[in-house]
Amino acid sequence: MNIFLIIAYVVSAVSGSTLIKLGGLSVGSVYSFTIPWINLRLSVMSLFGILFYGISFFLYIILLNRFDLSFISPLTIGLVYLLLMLTAVVFFNESFTIIKTIGCVLILVGVLIIAATNK
Repeated sequence: MNIFLIIAYVVSAVSGSTLIKLGGLSVGSVYSFTIPWINLRLSVMSLFGILFYGISFFLYIILLNRFDLSFISPLTIGLVYLLLMLTAVVFFNESFTIIKTIGCVLILVGVLIIAATNK
């Protein structure tokens, strides 16, 4: 059950960030929502991103109540970061340099060490 909560959190956080970014790129589209007093235009995709990000917030609260903070925070931050790097390359054609690759490997090693020490 707990692993599914972690996966749900990571997927919803990554989906939220990705949809907000995609929505920001399509602000000029017909389907947008304007908040005039702060001069902010949000596309429907951005609104869905905010929804997913909100879901991830509530899942994170549940995770914080079930796990030690020193375990769950680095684990989820690392996993979200790794998946966001992947989505940045796939969806936004961002560069993936050797330095970023080394950083991702180090993060992955750290996540695995943290996950192994929580048994």
